[in-house]
Amino acid sequence: MPKIISEITTTEKIITEYGYKKNGASRFVVVAPHAAGDDYRTGKIARKIAENLNGFLIINNKYFKASNSKAAERPEFVEDFNKLYWSRKKEKHIWSRKKPAMQTFFFDIEKYCILARDYSPDHKAIIIYIHGMKFPDVAIDLGVGLKAKKNKLRFYSGAQSLGSFSGAPTFPIGKLKELQKLLEKAMLTRYNLGVSIGQYYAAWSKRIAVQFHKHNGRNDMAIQIEINKEIRQKISDINFITSIISQIFKNVF
Repeated sequence: MPKIISEITTTEKIITEYGYKKNGASRFVVVAPHAAGDDYRTGKIARKIAENLNGFLIINNKYFKASNSKAAERPEFVEDFNKLYWSRKKEKHIWSRKKPAMQTFFFDIEKYCILARDYSPDHKAIIIYIHGMKFPDVAIDLGVGLKAKKNKLRFYSGAQSLGSFSGAPTFPIGKLKELQKLLEKAMLTRYNLGVSIGQYYAAWSKRIAVQFHKHNGRNDMAIQIEINKEIRQKISDINFITSIISQIFKNVF
C-alpha cells in the first residue's frame, strides 16, 4: 500500500514564475519544458498524461528557446529549459548561467520526485519529459541516454562517443524495450510509423534534462518522449496519443 503523503492537499493548478505545476498521487512526474511555443501542444499532451496517471505535473509555458520567433521582442524570456549547464570541473550542474526561473523549475521537479518515490515499490520516481519533433519517418523517438544500433534493440551510450560530457542510461533497458514494443505496435496500426530509441535525440549529454535525474545523488527513472509534429495537430490524435502513452506506462509499471 503506497504511503499517504500529507503534503499533498490539492490537485489545483499552482502558478509559478515559469508557468504552473500540479500535485499528484502516483510515482509519475510529467514535465513539458518547451510548452511556451517551441514544441506545439506538448503542454496539453503532458497535462492529459498526468491526469490519466494521477501524476505530478510541471509545465514551462513562459520561457522559450532563442530560435523562437518571440525571442527578439522578449529576450528576458529566452531560455532553453531542456539544456542545463554542466561543469566538468565541479562535476555538477551550474545554475548561475541560467535564468532563476529555470533553477526553480528543476528544484520543483526534484521536490515532486521526492514525493513521487513514496508511491513506488522500488522508491524510484518515473519522470516523463514530453517534447515535439519534426522528423517525419517515426512517430516517437525515445531519449534515455542510449541509441539503438541500426534500429535493432542493441544499444550504445554517450560513454562510447561523448567522453566527459557523456551521461548515464536513464531508464532500465528491459522496461525500455517493453515500452518501445507496445508504443510501436500502436503507432504502426494508426499511423504506419515506428518508434525509435535515440535515433534523433539520444539524450546522453549531461546537459540534457533527463540526465538531471542520474547525477549528484539522484537515481530515478527518466525518459524523453519526442512526438512527431504531424500527430500533434488534431485533437483526436492528441487524445489517442495521450491515452496510449498513459495506458502503456500503467501496463509496464
